[in-house]
Amino acid sequence: MTLIYITCNISMLEQIESLLSELEIGVYQVIPKALAESDFDIPHKDTAVWPGFNACLLVQEVDSSKSDALLGRITKMNEQAYNNSELVSAYLWPVESFVAPKPIESV
Repeated sequence: MTLIYITCNISMLEQIESLLSELEIGVYQVIPKALAESDFDIPHKDTAVWPGFNACLLVQEVDSSKSDALLGRITKMNEQAYNNSELVSAYLWPVESFVAPKPIESV
């Protein structure tokens, strides 16, 4: 299993979620409002001085080919970006062990 951390301008969230759907990646969480600073864009602090904010996604994927495809597609998106606010960061970590809950059957 891999854990993929993705962070992007909130304006890119819909595209990232569409990409996850297209790749049939269905296990992820969204942090819809993250204040951020990066080395490639202006700060996103949701203030009058630094307006805007980021979104973060935590993706869990057991199929390594899907994880690789996701990173490849994000790389292509970045190559086609019109400005720094369209850039997306993604980081992949191997997960050595985990507890995956099993749904409880209704009585």
